[in-house]
Amino acid sequence: MRTPGSSVTSTQEHPSEAAHGVPLFLAHHPAPPGSYADEPVTEPFRTAWVQTTRFGVLAGVTLPSGLAPVPDEALAGLHPRERQLARAERGRRQIELVGGRLAFRAAARAAGLDVAGHALVTDAAGAPIAPAGCSVSLSHKEPLAVALVGKRGEGSLGVDLEGGARDRSSIASRVCRPEELALVEALPQAERWPDVMVRFAVKEAVYKAIAPDLGRFFGFQAARVDRYGASGYAVTMFLEPADPRFDVEAEVLPLDGGSVVALVRARRASTDGSSTESHALASRG
Repeated sequence: MRTPGSSVTSTQEHPSEAAHGVPLFLAHHPAPPGSYADEPVTEPFRTAWVQTTRFGVLAGVTLPSGLAPVPDEALAGLHPRERQLARAERGRRQIELVGGRLAFRAAARAAGLDVAGHALVTDAAGAPIAPAGCSVSLSHKEPLAVALVGKRGEGSLGVDLEGGARDRSSIASRVCRPEELALVEALPQAERWPDVMVRFAVKEAVYKAIAPDLGRFFGFQAARVDRYGASGYAVTMFLEPADPRFDVEAEVLPLDGGSVVALVRARRASTDGSSTESHALASRG
Protein backbone atom coordinates (compact mmCIF):
# COMPACT_ATOMS: atom_id res chain seq x y z
CA MET A 1 0.00 0.00 0.00
CA ARG A 2 1.23 3.48 -0.81
CA THR A 3 0.98 5.98 2.01
CA PRO A 4 1.64 9.74 1.91
CA GLY A 5 4.90 10.92 3.45
CA SER A 6 4.84 13.12 6.54
CA SER A 7 6.02 16.72 6.65
CA VAL A 8 8.64 17.59 9.26
CA THR A 9 9.93 20.98 10.33
CA SER A 10 12.45 22.00 12.94
CA THR A 11 13.52 24.70 15.34
CA GLN A 12 16.36 24.95 17.75
CA GLU A 13 15.05 25.19 21.33
CA HIS A 14 11.40 25.72 20.42
CA PRO A 15 9.01 24.13 17.87
CA SER A 16 8.02 26.05 14.78
CA GLU A 17 4.93 25.86 12.66
CA ALA A 18 4.79 22.98 10.20
CA ALA A 19 5.97 23.52 6.65
CA HIS A 20 3.43 22.59 4.04
CA GLY A 21 5.31 20.29 1.66
CA VAL A 22 3.88 18.36 -1.26
CA PRO A 23 2.80 14.86 -0.14
CA LEU A 24 5.22 12.19 -1.35
CA PHE A 25 4.58 8.53 -2.07
CA LEU A 26 7.10 5.72 -1.91
CA ALA A 27 7.01 1.94 -2.10
CA HIS A 28 9.41 -0.86 -3.00
CA HIS A 29 6.98 -2.48 -5.43
CA PRO A 30 5.59 -1.06 -7.56
CA ALA A 31 7.86 1.92 -8.14
CA PRO A 32 6.75 5.29 -6.72
CA PRO A 33 4.84 7.71 -8.96
CA GLY A 34 7.11 10.00 -10.93
CA SER A 35 9.97 7.50 -11.08
CA TYR A 36 11.37 6.01 -14.24
CA ALA A 37 11.15 2.44 -12.84
CA ASP A 38 7.62 1.47 -13.81
CA GLU A 39 7.90 -2.26 -13.03
CA PRO A 40 8.99 -4.00 -9.82
CA VAL A 41 12.76 -4.55 -9.68
CA THR A 42 14.13 -7.49 -7.70
CA GLU A 43 17.46 -8.26 -9.40
CA PRO A 44 20.37 -7.19 -7.12
CA PHE A 45 22.28 -3.99 -7.81
CA ARG A 46 19.62 -2.56 -10.09
CA THR A 47 17.86 0.78 -9.68
CA ALA A 48 14.50 -0.01 -8.10
CA TRP A 49 13.11 3.53 -8.33
CA VAL A 50 14.03 7.19 -8.50
CA GLN A 51 11.91 9.79 -6.71
CA THR A 52 12.08 13.57 -6.92
CA THR A 53 11.58 15.16 -3.50
CA ARG A 54 11.55 18.78 -2.38
CA PHE A 55 15.12 18.30 -1.11
CA GLY A 56 16.60 16.68 -4.21
CA VAL A 57 16.50 13.30 -5.90
CA LEU A 58 16.21 10.05 -3.94
CA ALA A 59 17.18 6.75 -5.57
CA GLY A 60 16.91 3.18 -4.32
CA VAL A 61 19.06 0.25 -5.46
CA THR A 62 18.25 -3.36 -4.62
CA LEU A 63 20.73 -5.32 -2.47
CA PRO A 64 21.12 -9.10 -2.29
CA SER A 65 21.01 -11.08 0.92
CA GLY A 66 24.03 -13.08 2.05
CA LEU A 67 27.75 -12.38 1.79
CA ALA A 68 28.61 -13.36 -1.80
CA PRO A 69 31.13 -11.10 -3.61
CA VAL A 70 29.64 -8.37 -5.77
CA PRO A 71 29.66 -9.50 -9.42
CA ASP A 72 31.83 -7.72 -11.97
CA GLU A 73 28.70 -6.58 -13.83
CA ALA A 74 27.68 -4.45 -10.82
CA LEU A 75 31.22 -3.20 -10.21
CA ALA A 76 31.33 -1.98 -13.82
CA GLY A 77 28.83 0.74 -12.92
CA LEU A 78 31.27 2.39 -10.53
CA HIS A 79 34.07 4.91 -10.94
CA PRO A 80 37.48 3.12 -11.12
CA ARG A 81 38.43 4.43 -7.66
CA GLU A 82 35.12 3.18 -6.24
CA ARG A 83 35.74 -0.25 -7.79
CA GLN A 84 39.16 -0.32 -6.16
CA LEU A 85 37.64 0.48 -2.77
CA ALA A 86 34.90 -2.10 -3.23
CA ARG A 87 37.33 -4.89 -4.12
CA ALA A 88 39.19 -4.21 -0.87
CA GLU A 89 36.01 -4.94 1.12
CA ARG A 90 34.24 -8.22 1.86
CA GLY A 91 30.73 -9.40 2.69
CA ARG A 92 28.00 -6.92 3.60
CA ARG A 93 30.42 -4.01 3.69
CA GLN A 94 31.27 -4.57 0.02
CA ILE A 95 27.62 -5.06 -0.93
CA GLU A 96 26.52 -1.90 0.86
CA LEU A 97 29.41 0.20 -0.49
CA VAL A 98 28.55 -0.77 -4.06
CA GLY A 99 24.82 -0.33 -3.59
CA GLY A 100 25.25 3.12 -2.11
CA ARG A 101 27.48 4.30 -4.96
CA LEU A 102 25.11 2.92 -7.58
CA ALA A 103 22.21 4.71 -5.86
CA PHE A 104 24.25 7.94 -5.82
CA ARG A 105 24.88 7.66 -9.55
CA ALA A 106 21.23 6.91 -10.30
CA ALA A 107 20.09 9.92 -8.26
CA ALA A 108 22.71 12.21 -9.79
CA ARG A 109 21.75 11.20 -13.34
CA ALA A 110 18.10 11.87 -12.59
CA ALA A 111 19.08 15.28 -11.20
CA GLY A 112 20.90 16.10 -14.46
CA LEU A 113 24.36 15.97 -12.88
CA ASP A 114 27.43 14.60 -14.67
CA VAL A 115 29.27 12.64 -11.99
CA ALA A 116 31.04 10.16 -14.27
CA GLY A 117 34.42 11.62 -13.32
CA HIS A 118 33.73 11.86 -9.58
CA ALA A 119 34.60 9.02 -7.20
CA LEU A 120 32.35 9.09 -4.16
CA VAL A 121 34.89 8.44 -1.40
CA THR A 122 34.54 9.26 2.28
CA ASP A 123 36.38 11.56 4.65
CA ALA A 124 37.94 10.58 7.97
CA ALA A 125 34.56 10.77 9.69
CA GLY A 126 32.87 8.53 7.12
CA ALA A 127 31.03 11.31 5.27
CA PRO A 128 30.81 10.93 1.48
CA ILE A 129 32.76 13.69 -0.27
CA ALA A 130 30.22 15.11 -2.70
CA PRO A 131 30.93 16.72 -6.08
CA ALA A 132 31.33 20.50 -6.04
CA GLY A 133 28.02 22.25 -5.55
CA CYS A 134 26.24 19.11 -4.31
CA SER A 135 25.19 17.50 -1.06
CA VAL A 136 24.98 13.72 -0.82
CA SER A 137 23.77 11.30 1.85
CA LEU A 138 23.61 7.50 1.79
CA SER A 139 21.86 4.82 3.79
CA HIS A 140 21.34 1.09 3.45
CA LYS A 141 19.40 -1.69 5.06
CA GLU A 142 18.83 -5.00 3.35
CA PRO A 143 17.34 -5.25 0.75
CA LEU A 144 17.91 -1.62 -0.28
CA ALA A 145 20.52 1.11 -0.52
CA VAL A 146 19.35 4.70 -0.95
CA ALA A 147 21.03 7.97 -1.90
CA LEU A 148 19.75 11.53 -1.65
CA VAL A 149 21.41 14.11 -3.91
CA GLY A 150 20.69 17.84 -3.89
CA LYS A 151 22.22 21.26 -4.39
CA ARG A 152 24.65 22.46 -1.78
CA GLY A 153 23.27 25.98 -1.92
CA GLU A 154 19.90 24.70 -0.70
CA GLY A 155 21.37 23.03 2.41
CA SER A 156 23.13 19.85 3.51
CA LEU A 157 21.27 16.57 3.33
CA GLY A 158 20.75 13.52 5.51
CA VAL A 159 18.92 10.28 4.73
CA ASP A 160 18.25 7.24 6.89
CA LEU A 161 16.53 3.98 6.01
CA GLU A 162 15.09 1.98 8.91
CA GLY A 163 12.70 -0.89 9.44
CA GLY A 164 12.35 -4.62 9.30
CA ALA A 165 10.22 -7.22 11.03
CA ARG A 166 12.19 -7.30 14.29
CA ASP A 167 10.75 -5.23 17.15
CA ARG A 168 13.60 -3.14 18.55
CA SER A 169 11.57 -0.99 20.91
CA SER A 170 14.08 -1.88 23.65
CA ILE A 171 16.35 0.87 22.25
CA ALA A 172 13.74 3.51 23.10
CA SER A 173 15.56 4.70 26.23
CA ARG A 174 18.70 5.36 24.17
CA VAL A 175 16.94 7.02 21.23
CA CYS A 176 14.37 9.11 23.09
CA ARG A 177 14.64 12.11 25.34
CA PRO A 178 12.74 11.67 28.64
CA GLU A 179 9.68 13.52 27.37
CA GLU A 180 9.64 11.39 24.20
CA LEU A 181 10.06 8.18 26.17
CA ALA A 182 7.02 9.04 28.28
CA LEU A 183 4.95 9.34 25.10
CA VAL A 184 6.28 6.04 23.73
CA GLU A 185 5.57 4.16 26.96
CA ALA A 186 1.99 5.46 26.93
CA LEU A 187 1.35 3.74 23.59
CA PRO A 188 0.01 0.19 23.18
CA GLN A 189 2.88 -2.28 22.89
CA ALA A 190 2.29 -2.88 19.17
CA GLU A 191 2.65 0.83 18.39
CA ARG A 192 5.86 1.46 20.29
CA TRP A 193 8.43 0.19 17.82
CA PRO A 194 6.93 2.01 14.79
CA ASP A 195 6.98 5.22 16.84
CA VAL A 196 10.57 4.69 18.04
CA MET A 197 11.65 3.74 14.51
CA VAL A 198 10.45 7.06 13.10
CA ARG A 199 12.23 8.99 15.86
CA PHE A 200 15.39 6.97 15.28
CA ALA A 201 15.34 7.50 11.50
CA VAL A 202 14.70 11.24 11.74
CA LYS A 203 17.44 11.73 14.34
CA GLU A 204 19.95 9.71 12.30
CA ALA A 205 19.17 11.80 9.22
CA VAL A 206 19.48 15.01 11.26
CA TYR A 207 22.91 13.88 12.44
CA LYS A 208 24.06 13.13 8.91
CA ALA A 209 22.91 16.55 7.72
CA ILE A 210 24.33 18.62 10.59
CA ALA A 211 27.39 16.86 12.03
CA PRO A 212 29.76 17.50 9.08
CA ASP A 213 29.02 21.23 9.32
CA LEU A 214 29.06 21.28 13.11
CA GLY A 215 32.36 19.40 13.18
CA ARG A 216 31.59 17.21 16.18
CA PHE A 217 29.53 14.29 17.37
CA PHE A 218 26.16 14.77 19.05
CA GLY A 219 23.78 12.11 20.27
CA PHE A 220 20.10 11.28 20.11
CA GLN A 221 19.37 13.54 23.07
CA ALA A 222 20.24 16.60 20.95
CA ALA A 223 16.98 16.32 19.02
CA ARG A 224 13.33 15.83 19.90
CA VAL A 225 10.75 14.56 17.43
CA ASP A 226 7.14 15.52 18.15
CA ARG A 227 4.03 14.42 16.32
CA TYR A 228 1.43 17.01 15.44
CA GLY A 229 -1.91 16.39 13.79
CA ALA A 230 -2.62 13.05 12.14
CA SER A 231 0.68 12.45 10.39
CA GLY A 232 3.09 15.34 10.91
CA TYR A 233 6.32 15.59 12.92
CA ALA A 234 8.24 18.57 14.27
CA VAL A 235 11.92 18.44 15.24
CA THR A 236 13.38 20.56 18.03
CA MET A 237 17.18 20.78 18.36
CA PHE A 238 19.04 20.95 21.68
CA LEU A 239 22.64 21.71 20.69
CA GLU A 240 25.23 23.46 22.85
CA PRO A 241 24.74 27.22 23.45
CA ALA A 242 27.88 28.04 21.48
CA ASP A 243 26.80 25.94 18.49
CA PRO A 244 25.31 27.58 15.40
CA ARG A 245 21.55 27.38 14.93
CA PHE A 246 20.19 25.24 12.13
CA ASP A 247 16.92 25.35 10.24
CA VAL A 248 15.93 21.75 9.54
CA GLU A 249 13.27 20.37 7.22
CA ALA A 250 12.43 16.72 6.71
CA GLU A 251 10.07 14.16 5.24
CA VAL A 252 9.27 10.68 6.52
CA LEU A 253 8.44 8.34 3.65
CA PRO A 254 6.89 4.91 4.25
CA LEU A 255 8.03 1.85 2.32
CA ASP A 256 6.27 -1.46 1.87
CA GLY A 257 6.96 -3.88 4.69
CA GLY A 258 6.86 -1.28 7.44
CA SER A 259 10.20 0.41 6.72
CA VAL A 260 10.64 4.18 6.48
CA VAL A 261 13.04 6.61 4.85
CA ALA A 262 13.73 9.87 6.70
CA LEU A 263 14.98 12.76 4.57
CA VAL A 264 16.46 15.88 6.15
CA ARG A 265 17.77 19.18 4.82
CA ALA A 266 19.62 21.48 7.21
CA ARG A 267 20.74 25.07 6.78
CA ARG A 268 22.56 27.37 9.15
CA ALA A 269 20.33 30.10 10.48
CA SER A 270 21.69 33.63 10.72
CA THR A 271 21.55 35.54 13.99
CA ASP A 272 18.43 37.36 12.81
CA GLY A 273 16.66 34.03 12.29
CA SER A 274 16.90 33.85 8.49
CA SER A 275 18.60 30.92 6.79
CA THR A 276 22.09 31.10 5.36
CA GLU A 277 23.83 28.62 3.10
CA SER A 278 25.20 25.64 4.96
CA HIS A 279 28.90 24.98 4.62
CA ALA A 280 28.42 21.20 4.73
CA LEU A 281 29.08 19.45 1.43
CA ALA A 282 27.91 16.00 2.41
CA SER A 283 26.30 13.82 5.03
CA ARG A 284 27.77 10.82 6.76
CA GLY A 285 26.80 7.59 5.04
